[in-house]
Amino acid sequence: MKKNYDPLKTWCFQILDLKTSLLLILLSVTSITYAQVNTGGNATTSDHQKQVIGYITNWDAWKTTSAGVPGPGALTHLNIDYSKYTILNYSFFGVANDGSLHSGDHRNQQIYQDGVEQEPADIFHTDIYSSWDMHILFGQIDPIQYVNAEAKQRAEAQGFEVELEGNTWTQPTWGLSGNLPIPLHLENGAPGLLDLAHQEGVLVMASIGGWSMCKHFYEMAADPVKKARFIEDCQKLIAVGFDGIDLDWEYPGPFSGMNFTGTQADYANFEALVQDIRTAIGPDKLITAAMAADPAKLQDFNWSGLATNMDYFNMMTYDYNGGWSNIAGHNSPLHPYTGAEVSNFSWESTLNKLVELGVPKNKICMGAPFYGRGVVTDGAADLNAPTVKTSVTVQPDGPIMSAADFTNWPLNVYDGTPNHFFIKQEALSANSGWTREWDDEAKVPYLTNGNYFLSYDDEESLCAKAHFINENELAGTIIWTVYGDLEISGTATSYGPKLKKWSNVGSPLVNKINEVFADPSLGIGEVSPTEGAAIYPNPFTTDLNIKLSNTFSKLRSVKIFDIKGALVYQETLNGNQNDYTISPSISSIGVYFLKLYGENNEVLKTEKIIKR
Repeated sequence: MKKNYDPLKTWCFQILDLKTSLLLILLSVTSITYAQVNTGGNATTSDHQKQVIGYITNWDAWKTTSAGVPGPGALTHLNIDYSKYTILNYSFFGVANDGSLHSGDHRNQQIYQDGVEQEPADIFHTDIYSSWDMHILFGQIDPIQYVNAEAKQRAEAQGFEVELEGNTWTQPTWGLSGNLPIPLHLENGAPGLLDLAHQEGVLVMASIGGWSMCKHFYEMAADPVKKARFIEDCQKLIAVGFDGIDLDWEYPGPFSGMNFTGTQADYANFEALVQDIRTAIGPDKLITAAMAADPAKLQDFNWSGLATNMDYFNMMTYDYNGGWSNIAGHNSPLHPYTGAEVSNFSWESTLNKLVELGVPKNKICMGAPFYGRGVVTDGAADLNAPTVKTSVTVQPDGPIMSAADFTNWPLNVYDGTPNHFFIKQEALSANSGWTREWDDEAKVPYLTNGNYFLSYDDEESLCAKAHFINENELAGTIIWTVYGDLEISGTATSYGPKLKKWSNVGSPLVNKINEVFADPSLGIGEVSPTEGAAIYPNPFTTDLNIKLSNTFSKLRSVKIFDIKGALVYQETLNGNQNDYTISPSISSIGVYFLKLYGENNEVLKTEKIIKR
């Protein structure tokens, strides 16, 4: 269920104390109505009760034409359709060696090296020329270079402390100070992420950590002094206007992160940290965490204790395979598939482990990747083909051995992990040289081109995944990232030298997720490129109807098996018909599998059916 939260009501109460939040100050001086992006589709989050949580980064705004966008500033908060999301996670803040938080733009780029630490730095990068922090969070900036009486009055109205004709500023809510210019929000200028999201009833979380900024997480959680600094900075973020804290500690426990190895004590320290954050920020703010999808990394958490203080467990059900893998595999398979390097790396396996551990389903959000992972194979590319690794230096990991495909998805642009919109431009366009395949076990597509393999998700696979979330009564989904499916074109309106809003923006992937959440009767097979089955309703209680599509005249029979493999229904079909509708009678509650067979008794498609 969605968080019972009325942002307007909360805003009305909080505005009585203007000093508690810069966001509220900005709202009080911004009087224009800003027309938000509409990316089309047939459903929004108002049409269902699932969570759609998107990660929004502070670095993708630098991407330009080489990444398939019209130019810098395309991938910002101004080109997002807020009606498609319930929560946005601003990513990332890092943890310094003293436990304090810093902007991701202050990350030490040598942190991958042994013995290198992250020194403390500002929680926001206030240099408006070399960072997007101020522009994304607070909107169009009017850089004040001289403090006259008018500028002083404007700055103080937004919570800054300045002296007449002085050359420095202080922002107590941020806990920061600096030299001119003052990063002042332009009254009546383009709003920031916090403002735009709250106008639409969308919550904004401060995401802390990420793959490259977790080195000091486990040290902080084990040290009371460092943890106190961490908690104090979390409180600052709440005061600024964030609606909660998202912990992206990768990973608690005796496992290797990018540049550290944790300990068994991390599990208890993680739980204590969550408890302390809850005490500090109160019961009305959210606490979430990005959790490993590997079942082995989930075993030793005290899930009942965590569930008491946490709102959602955001499962990173992607990156199951990639440049580190020895064979080409799926980035985010829905189900286990034959020949996988690790047999229990799939959405289904991760969820089974969580259920086994007693994790409440209504707090589980599964991760949907709006990007792909490309690798180079030894010989012709195919699923499970051996990969070829070479030595390469890549940020943020440093020198590594990787099979990632940097030829088609270049270093320092995509690093082998292209956004979905770029995959469509480069690999799914006419005469691209790429061939699309569909794995009917894993329920995901992949592309091949010579010795290049690309695993990715599209509308078909995400339709199946949204059905999986519906069928298992989970809380919803997380998306990495909100920018991944943005198809941007048309004309741009500029708001200062950095921010731009484009006239035409599409988002086919998040639209599909919302449509399936809103209408569970949408058949998984409706978008299949081959013979398919639209099952409705699914799950069902009494009557079951199955519409069979025989587009390519290959379908010859249908059988339904129970979970133990016993045949409970079969029917032979006339292969000359294009469509059939059958209504099998199934009496017992349980999970069943529908199999469609071709003229040589080969399995064309398998679908899961649930009777309640």
